[in-house]
Amino acid sequence: MVNKIMTVIWTQEALQELKIIYEYYKISVSVKIAKSIKDKIFASTKNLSKHVRKGQLEELLTYKPEEYRYLLMGYYKIVYKIGKEKVYIMKVFDCRRNPQIISKM
Repeated sequence: MVNKIMTVIWTQEALQELKIIYEYYKISVSVKIAKSIKDKIFASTKNLSKHVRKGQLEELLTYKPEEYRYLLMGYYKIVYKIGKEKVYIMKVFDCRRNPQIISKM
């Protein structure tokens, strides 16, 4: 069976969270570190178009009808939803926070 290539879409919420992460590290550490973290988060999602199930199931969202999975990059969990034709990056979540926040998506 040939894997279907899907389009990866970043939601506004996920992009906003990534911007907040970038701004935090830019101010508190350096632009270089902020850019490195942002680039690594983007890079971790690069192959999702070909391998949509490479992430683990997000247990806190199994009650939803859609399939939610996540990837880890450092302290960050990148939560994504698999649609019929597209993969949606829904959230970039700092794992040092309360994980129950994810269940309210």
